[in-house]
Amino acid sequence: MLPERLRAGLSAALATAALVAAVAATGLVVTPAGADSGAPAGEPTSSTSAPSETPTETPSDTPSETPSVTPTPTPTPTPTPTPTPTAEPTTGVEVDDAVLTWGVNNESSNRAFAPGTFNLFSAGKVPDPGQGGRTIRQQDWRQRSGAVSVRKWDGTAWRAATWPGLGTDSAGTPLGAPTAGTFSNHRFEFTGGEGLVDPAAGTAHIEWDGDVTVLYYSGMSFFYLSDPVLDVVDGRGRLTATLSGFASSVEDQTQWEPVPPRQVTVADLPQIDLDDPRGFVSLPAYLGVAVTGVPQQTDGASSGAFPQSYVDFMRVLGTAAFWYSSGAATDPFKVALPLGVSYDAERTVTPPTPTAPSTQDPVDPPTATPPPTQAPPTTVVPPVVQAPLPSAPVAPPGAGEVPVTAVATAAARPVTQVRLTSGPVAGPSTGDRPWLWWSAAALLLAAAALLNVPSGPRTDRTTP
Repeated sequence: MLPERLRAGLSAALATAALVAAVAATGLVVTPAGADSGAPAGEPTSSTSAPSETPTETPSDTPSETPSVTPTPTPTPTPTPTPTPTAEPTTGVEVDDAVLTWGVNNESSNRAFAPGTFNLFSAGKVPDPGQGGRTIRQQDWRQRSGAVSVRKWDGTAWRAATWPGLGTDSAGTPLGAPTAGTFSNHRFEFTGGEGLVDPAAGTAHIEWDGDVTVLYYSGMSFFYLSDPVLDVVDGRGRLTATLSGFASSVEDQTQWEPVPPRQVTVADLPQIDLDDPRGFVSLPAYLGVAVTGVPQQTDGASSGAFPQSYVDFMRVLGTAAFWYSSGAATDPFKVALPLGVSYDAERTVTPPTPTAPSTQDPVDPPTATPPPTQAPPTTVVPPVVQAPLPSAPVAPPGAGEVPVTAVATAAARPVTQVRLTSGPVAGPSTGDRPWLWWSAAALLLAAAALLNVPSGPRTDRTTP
């Protein structure tokens, strides 16, 4: 027989234990205020608020209420910022309106040997006459075409070329014999060049878009010079272009066949100074340059040649003898003229202006070191890495190597964990805690049974 008070206390304890087991079976965790829940940072955590006072025991015969649980809101993960790629600084200057100016040589502004014919320039591409022995018509000649124009020195300034001026000197006097040493003094200009010039690195790469036609014998032979490209490395430069035209023959004027386009070096520039912010003037190599495949005369004061690939192309056209020293009286007129490159059309540099003809023999330009004669470099499109310039046989050690401009690489993106920030709330699951429910039920039954145990005699009563 148990005393009534002891029996009531044991019953209440068993009921409380049953309640705790039931709460644990639902998956809810009661965490005291300020305690660490143990959940990883950023993960959803469910908890109940800790009571400020010790809860009062519920009498065994009073149904218990399940405490209300408010889940803690899931914090939204803050993504780690991705570093912004930073381009490596460069000392280069981008250009977008560069000007290329060149008269090629005096022979290209000379009177030709065929009566009434001249050597001249025309902007754009002159139409194909369809057969040999034809001369250009005035309606087919152009002073300007797109970004290309033809200009004439009139004794005081460079003016837009005119059709009548193609056969006169700067004073307007008709040109004399081909060996007279008087020229029409024309040149062509390409504008709108784009690229990068880096004086500190000694490199430059500029490209132009357009066409000019170079006509000899007033068009009995001509070729197109298209889309020139300038590359400079270590004070040495090269001007390349796409050449195309028609094969002809002085002996057989009926011969006229199209020649496919070919990338050709039109000028090797052994000395270039990039320090002038406006641009530069450079004398293409000619004097002392030896080429193969043609009967070149190499012992005269004006002996030399244009680049090998240029002469090779002219051999196909049938006009190679105009581009190297062949022993003719006009050899001094074949020497390449200085060319100019201005980085901005508003601030130009210009090659030396033509002077009045001299009664003495023409004075040859100073001898230049023979530049590279290999095939032109492959052109690489801006951003930006300069095309390498091949090394010349006589170049000093290191010449021809292009310092490759480093391109900044974007920083690697950190690994990002993707989590759901919100979603449907599922009910509690009890499939993995059946023993807790059984324990709670057993405790409740034990508490009820304990209440039915007869109590012993009361010590505080008087037996009747």
